[in-house]
Amino acid sequence: MKFSTRQDIEAPAEFVFEHFTDFEGLERQAMRRGIEVARKSTHQPRDVGAGWTLKVPFRGKIRDLDAEIVECDAPNTLAATAVSGGLNMEIKSELVPLSPQRTRVTIGYEVRPKTLSARILVQSVKFAKATLQKRFEKRVKKYCEHLSEQYQGAPKR
Repeated sequence: MKFSTRQDIEAPAEFVFEHFTDFEGLERQAMRRGIEVARKSTHQPRDVGAGWTLKVPFRGKIRDLDAEIVECDAPNTLAATAVSGGLNMEIKSELVPLSPQRTRVTIGYEVRPKTLSARILVQSVKFAKATLQKRFEKRVKKYCEHLSEQYQGAPKR
């Protein structure tokens, strides 16, 4: 099952990529949403190989999730994979500079079941795919608007 969205941000690609790789900030956001986050290494890079173990509440259960950055091409691409039980997930973001002050972001998220129970879970979620797609788009849009506002308020270099 795939989800994807595209948004434009009123900020340079370098600024956007820097915030996409602000892992400390993203960890804090996850913790505010009730997700337990632990780094796999205390001195991990902001690059390929950075990894986390997470405990994520989903459908009334706490799910263990292992995530890792698998592709990092600043300021163009950032990709991560995650595994939880019989689910393999991949999220990829691509940044395309439209002008010196505007960036188009494309984010795609794919979930692939590997076991029968995971297939049943994904099949049940497919019934709500339209709602989940809208929620995904809304969250990405809100984050992109936040980045635009942050750039507009940031001191110019």
